[in-house]
Amino acid sequence: MGNSESWNVLAAIMNLPIFWSVFAAILVVLEFWAVMRVVKSGASRESKCLWILALVFVPVISLLAWVFAGPKARAVQA
Repeated sequence: MGNSESWNVLAAIMNLPIFWSVFAAILVVLEFWAVMRVVKSGASRESKCLWILALVFVPVISLLAWVFAGPKARAVQA
């Protein structure tokens, strides 16, 4: 498969409405999960509000930022 054929296949996939519908559904589920994790975290109220605003208004970028810099789960100590 040549390089131009690969791009043609990718372009065909990106033009499918079902692709974008599935992508949007997955994004909504991940956003909801992230917001619930922020709400249940032990962070300050201001920090929670900022993360939730970012997650709602800039979903993809803030979701990636939250994965790397957001509230982390605390390790259970025995």
